Amino acid sequence: MPHITSKLALLLLFVCQGTMALSLHDLDPAFERCEALKSQHTPTLPAKGDPFWSLEREQQATVLIYLHEKSMERCTAAEVDALALKAFHQAVEGDRSFLDTLIKARVTTLTPTHQAQLQQVGQAELDRLAGMKEFAQPFSLTDYLDQLSSSLTRLK
Repeated sequence: MPHITSKLALLLLFVCQGTMALSLHDLDPAFERCEALKSQHTPTLPAKGDPFWSLEREQQATVLIYLHEKSMERCTAAEVDALALKAFHQAVEGDRSFLDTLIKARVTTLTPTHQAQLQQVGQAELDRLAGMKEFAQPFSLTDYLDQLSSSLTRLK
């Protein structure tokens, strides 16, 4: 009898998991993990000879914002993908409300002006910078912007 009871409990748990409400809060542990990684990262801007320094100051700041977003996307990708798959299955079953919410949440924080600046920089350059070890892991955008400001002040 205990064996049948445990099978019934597992079946009930499986059924309940399929009907649990999805929430963006399901991603909180992933974001907390990525935030913890930020505190372990020392901001290091590219070397002085890097093409990054030939960009205008506003473009440099915008590139850092872009790189910050990309590093966070990479850090949370597995969890976001898993949640998106659940949302997709829920949508197939007739309820696409959470899928719509997830899509809206994935929108960039970059303004149209920022996006125009990034187009001027070019995707190849953005990809090159995103591949650098300085920007591969989540980092504090504030720390990098402070370092950028300090380095520009020293150059004057």
